[in-house]
Amino acid sequence: MSKTDKQSQAGNLILILVAMVLGVLIGLMFASRPVQQPQTSLQGKVDEVLGIVENRYVDDIDADSLSERLLSVLLSELDPHSTYLSARETEKSEEMMRGSFDGVGLMLHREGDTTYIGQVLADGPSVGLGMQPGDMIVTVDGEQVSGVGMPADSVVARLRGPQGSKVVVEVQHVDGKNHKYTVRRGMVPHHTLPYYTMLSDTIGYIHLTSFATTSHEEFRNAVLHLKSQGMRHLVFDLRSNGGGSLQAAVGIAGELLPTGSLIVYTKGAHSRRNNIYSLPGGSFTSGGVTVMVDENSASASEVVSGALQDNDRATIVGRRTFGKGLVQGEYQLSDGSSVLLTTARYYTPSGRCIQRSYADGTEEYYRDYFNQLMDEAYADTMVMAINDSTPYRTVGGRTVYGGGGIAPDVPIPYRKDSSLVYYNRLSSKGLLSKVAFDYVKKHAKGLMEKYPDAEAFKKDFKVDESMIQRLATEGEKAGVKRNEKSLNKQRGYISAILKANIGMALYGDRGFYDSYIPYDDDLNRVVAMLKQKKI
Repeated sequence: MSKTDKQSQAGNLILILVAMVLGVLIGLMFASRPVQQPQTSLQGKVDEVLGIVENRYVDDIDADSLSERLLSVLLSELDPHSTYLSARETEKSEEMMRGSFDGVGLMLHREGDTTYIGQVLADGPSVGLGMQPGDMIVTVDGEQVSGVGMPADSVVARLRGPQGSKVVVEVQHVDGKNHKYTVRRGMVPHHTLPYYTMLSDTIGYIHLTSFATTSHEEFRNAVLHLKSQGMRHLVFDLRSNGGGSLQAAVGIAGELLPTGSLIVYTKGAHSRRNNIYSLPGGSFTSGGVTVMVDENSASASEVVSGALQDNDRATIVGRRTFGKGLVQGEYQLSDGSSVLLTTARYYTPSGRCIQRSYADGTEEYYRDYFNQLMDEAYADTMVMAINDSTPYRTVGGRTVYGGGGIAPDVPIPYRKDSSLVYYNRLSSKGLLSKVAFDYVKKHAKGLMEKYPDAEAFKKDFKVDESMIQRLATEGEKAGVKRNEKSLNKQRGYISAILKANIGMALYGDRGFYDSYIPYDDDLNRVVAMLKQKKI
């Protein structure tokens, strides 16, 4: 039998198994029953079918591949956020939640099948060895990794390794000369809080990208530092923060809420209601707070936003959040893979469950999300349909609603400007990052000598006209017709993004955000409203 025929039969087998699974109530029951007893549980019926398949099927079966596909299909039928993770995916997930990984401390940049050093992480093992952004990685432990079709994840795998182990990395500098460096691998922090600063004498700003084990401590340290600089009002940016650790979310919310405030509660079919309250010692429990959210703020971001909104502790500004109100537990399997299973729903202090409906299946669940984005993008005013008409009350008596994300107290619609179309087309083809990195490849050493730190780079570096014209030319090569009117109108913004990308390669997150923040339109609107006392 051909490989295609086997794949076809395996596919049919999955459909048969899924059909049988869906014929019973969905749940997980782990107690086994004697073979002679009727198999009425989910586990029992699936075990019975798999036993028949293993012992009677006409061809040999790739059990690992089939079981992984079956598990993925099964879990996808439960809800959109229960999922199966392979051993490698489980490892990557744990790294993100842990906030660190073992490696050499290099961010990689790919162009085709060629790998470059995109950034030398400031607190990683490669600092001070002589490698610099823009260097091409030629070999790792003597094995060619660029120009030979090696996938990016294979290059990463060769650079990663246990703490204390050594790896030899050969790179090519811009002058064409090759150099070898021996790097002792170590722990590389993955910061979830890349940037904080003072926006004025009294307004502090914190940007959090995800919630990991280290996030609460990172947040508290940032708050204390900003307070020492005179912060009396915090702008907490959770835009595009897709969530993570519930424990980190609870800890961060507790830094801003008075002692004993209800932050969130969880409950499920197999778990009683569990109330979680703020503990004593919050670092910023009385100053003003504004939380920025958007359509990509989800899960733990919504826990924090909902807790602060329901306790009337913060003004939520931006666009309706994603709407994920489910809590996942991770269950390790014997081969290193894992199951992320929804075990409970979480509720904001007022009793809202902000989970969007998934009654019509996962595909419709995400289609509804994209339809919401389109409706809001093209509407003249913010359109925020109420999916759950049940009114809930905040501590101060304000009415709020659930059933589909956190609705902001102060909506900020999408920016509508036809001159942005040209910029968006250049950006969608990756041309801004390409032009910026090409500049880094040629000039990294001289730039870092001229601008010794991010502050000097922010103050003195200017994007010249030749780089702007190079961008437009690259656009034409990629099929983006030059638009001089749009280019002139968005010149400041385009220059800022180019500078931010160069700054990221040379100086990390601060190099990026120092250049980008002054051109963040939504943030500027929030600061203006705060200064005018409109929020």
